[in-house]
Amino acid sequence: MRKHFLTYLALSTLAVAQPMFDLYGKNLTVFSAAKVSSIEIVVFVAGILLGPALAAVAIDAFTRRLGPKVNESTRLVLLAGFSGLLGLAVSRWLHIENDVLCVLLALGLSVALPVLFDRFRGVREWSRWLSVLALAIGGTIAVQVRPLVFTSTGTGSDAVVGNDGQSVLLVVLDEFPLYALLGPDGSINAERYPGFAELAAGSTWYRNNLAVSNFTHQAVPAILASSEPVQNGGPFLYSYPRNIFTLYRDAMKVDGTEPVTTLCPSAVCGGDSEVGSGFSPSRFVSFLKDAGVVYGQRVLPPSLRKRLPAVDQGWGGFAAVRDRFKAQMHDRAFSQQQAVSAAADELIASPTPIVEVVHALMPHAPWRLTPDQRIAPLSPEIGTINPEDDDGVRDTYQTFLNQLAATDGAIKKVIEKLRSSGKWDSTMVVLTADHGISFLPTMPQRHTDFLDMGQADDIYRVPTFIKYPGQTEPAVSDCATSNLDILPTINAVMKTTTSWSFAGRALNGSCPGRTSRVVHSITGETADMMRGFEATKERAEYYAGVVTNIGPAPRIAAVGASADIVGTPLQSDAASSLVASWKLNQAAAFRKIDGSEGSTVPATVTGRISLKAPAIEGTEGIITVDGIAAGVIGEMGGQEGEVKFTAVLDYSLLTKGSHEVRLFIRDENGVITSAGPPTG
Repeated sequence: MRKHFLTYLALSTLAVAQPMFDLYGKNLTVFSAAKVSSIEIVVFVAGILLGPALAAVAIDAFTRRLGPKVNESTRLVLLAGFSGLLGLAVSRWLHIENDVLCVLLALGLSVALPVLFDRFRGVREWSRWLSVLALAIGGTIAVQVRPLVFTSTGTGSDAVVGNDGQSVLLVVLDEFPLYALLGPDGSINAERYPGFAELAAGSTWYRNNLAVSNFTHQAVPAILASSEPVQNGGPFLYSYPRNIFTLYRDAMKVDGTEPVTTLCPSAVCGGDSEVGSGFSPSRFVSFLKDAGVVYGQRVLPPSLRKRLPAVDQGWGGFAAVRDRFKAQMHDRAFSQQQAVSAAADELIASPTPIVEVVHALMPHAPWRLTPDQRIAPLSPEIGTINPEDDDGVRDTYQTFLNQLAATDGAIKKVIEKLRSSGKWDSTMVVLTADHGISFLPTMPQRHTDFLDMGQADDIYRVPTFIKYPGQTEPAVSDCATSNLDILPTINAVMKTTTSWSFAGRALNGSCPGRTSRVVHSITGETADMMRGFEATKERAEYYAGVVTNIGPAPRIAAVGASADIVGTPLQSDAASSLVASWKLNQAAAFRKIDGSEGSTVPATVTGRISLKAPAIEGTEGIITVDGIAAGVIGEMGGQEGEVKFTAVLDYSLLTKGSHEVRLFIRDENGVITSAGPPTG
């Protein structure tokens, strides 16, 4: 049985452990985002490395009781199973993108290896010696996860705070580009985003500020540690031992919320900030489900992989983590807004000054929240990869803007809380974003090689406001600043002395005399971005052509050639000769809408339109709610047959109660006809 175990171990290492550990070892952030404990990490690694072989040898041992023929047949079946998985893994290593070739390779190995094993002693000996790979691969992953298992407490601090009568609230929002916040004149769009406008009215707006990296697990540590991103490793305390949490932990009260990173020692911020403690069966099972997605993407043929979430998006590269956040948004839609609110509550309730840090995953995808804090359906056409067509990109950008308006409401509530508590004047409020996002057709939303600098401007130019203690008048700075400057600025305002050195410079005095601002891409590329605020204004002008930046939040629904019609009464007695029928997937939802916060609302709708004839370019659909134009369907122009659509509606029309929905068609000449209510 020992010899058989070594054979099973060799094959399972190549077929299971190596594909898994190759990805996990390079993307340790997934452990941080999942908040699994040290014990769970050890069990996971040991289970992946040894579990399949132990299960196989247990089955092998059991079938020995059923006779030598059954036992031998079972052994060959087990070897065939491992060999088939190995064949699928090899097909991925070879980048074979043909289903038939993948299956043929898997079947070929599942037959050949057991036959060779059965007939040739040399093959049996070779398969056992090959088990030494388990030691090599196991040793490699053990080194990679060692800092997560033996967690650090950070570097001891010699900080002395001279101005210990005031608090700090540092808010890091996620996936938030500056261009989306601007109005036509380049100022904060106060009509659409009154919360951010109120913040700007009493703070210093650093409108020429840059993020450091395009991904959270590098960008957030760069802010909290004022350190250039670490290429190897993850967003953990061992990689960034000198950060805002460890700097201030012995000098004053510190607290933090970190949904993705783990920079705050558990003794400072509590267990929720670090990886989990103990062994949680439910948490571990959830993590294993994610692992199943990852393994499927590493070995399955192309057609089957397409049915799984991608593993090249999300924190640490795993969409399984991202998809769990989608579920969280469905079950607890306001968890991220509540995180910022809870941080403000903690600061207000603290009897002594406090350094309060919160990283909130908003307006980060999935974009489901409406400006009035309700939850819209998530269209399958809207995701983390920009569509090829302009209409799809526009739909995606509209849902983002709606969630940005919801984020604005959360920030406004925090400002009101701090003002009413009497702690607004004595608190240093810092608000920034870890990175932005780009909505260019066919282009990645966050990955960049800096060949398209417009895309790079979308990703790296982020909103940054600092409300200094006692500040009452607004100020605008065009200094060439970076998120690396935030911690040094906090230190300067708090009059904190320390022997630690930081990559950034304090901003509360003169502008940093910079001749370069180097930003990092997760793939290793860098770029020097020395253009000023004019670059952001150019991006705002571009996106205003996608979705208007004029008017309050309900105008986000006003797009296309029919934009001026949205929000106005619409009727036509002429029946459409173009549309045979149309289906609205959310039709039932309009019969009973709940107007309260947290309720679901069909503000994003999907469906199909059956055309009698080809639609000429410029043709648009207009969905009305109770006779008022509520949203535009842009997918019809140039199409024929059945057309799938996504439309974002004016949420303000979706009040409590029952509503009638109809479709009108506006042709290329502006003539409007009626397609009636949805069918089916």
